[in-house]
Amino acid sequence: MKLLIALIVTLIMLTVFKNVETLAASLSYPYDNSGFEDRPPQGVFNTIMTAHNQELVMSRLRVYEIVPVKPSTVFTTDVPEIFVVFQLHQHGAEFRVYGRWFIEGQDGVSPNLLLGEDGMIITTEDQSGYVSMKRPTTGWPIGQYKVRMYIGTGEADRNPIGTLYFTVVPDKNTEASAGGTAK
Repeated sequence: MKLLIALIVTLIMLTVFKNVETLAASLSYPYDNSGFEDRPPQGVFNTIMTAHNQELVMSRLRVYEIVPVKPSTVFTTDVPEIFVVFQLHQHGAEFRVYGRWFIEGQDGVSPNLLLGEDGMIITTEDQSGYVSMKRPTTGWPIGQYKVRMYIGTGEADRNPIGTLYFTVVPDKNTEASAGGTAK
């Protein structure tokens, strides 16, 4: 009798598990963020842009905000640092924003070469922030760049939320010394 009950329980459990596996396989994951990597960052950002610098200013609401200085998507090789400056939507918890800086394959440079990374802790009071990349010691290679943006609460839980693109072109001195015409 005990053997029969064990057999019936086993068959019921196998049927239940098979139905659960079938159900799980048929449900699509609603939070699929594949493809976020190549879209402009969204979500927590009200605005986000690349700029030549950033500045801390007192806003009309008497809170400090970080604002972009000379926003652009084109930079010259003599720029000492490039910034990604962002304004945030209201948020109720602390998190981190990360930027990973890549050069897309140019002559003599590996495709998608990681140049560096920067991050900023965003507290509940923060309404803006920035990440930046200083000019490499060998200079900015001329070409196309991207900054992949991530958010999370630490190193292990970064979620991609989009990518910004910009271009580095020769500065006027480089053009003149290379025989180009400087404007």
